[in-house]
Amino acid sequence: MAPQQTVRSSSKRTDANATTTPDDGAAVDPLTLNSEDLHVRSYEHQAARDLEVGVYAPDGEVVFETRYRLDPGAVKSEINTLPPGVYEIRATLGEARTARTRCRIGDAPDETAVIEVGNGVVSLTEGFPR
Repeated sequence: MAPQQTVRSSSKRTDANATTTPDDGAAVDPLTLNSEDLHVRSYEHQAARDLEVGVYAPDGEVVFETRYRLDPGAVKSEINTLPPGVYEIRATLGEARTARTRCRIGDAPDETAVIEVGNGVVSLTEGFPR
């Protein structure tokens, strides 16, 4: 089941001849540069978790919102969803725990918002470790 999503900005890249699809079913062209804007991973061993993610422009405008139902060990990605830039990312686990940070989103691995869920806690960092 695809997550519920609201996108209030245009995608970075589109191609009608694309041949692969990310989790949401959107087309991704394997011959163009694609970027993983959001990387979401559950480290839970037994419980599924509900996670809400919001992405906000510097002026506070919501540019992307989605909800995930994360089964134990699940990994989700949003590919080519946001134009490059700096955003505030907010991740809320259930109704109680929220993480937020400013992240640069772009084409490099260190320009990805990484959201991790485990032991009932949500963490949010900018980029993958090198």
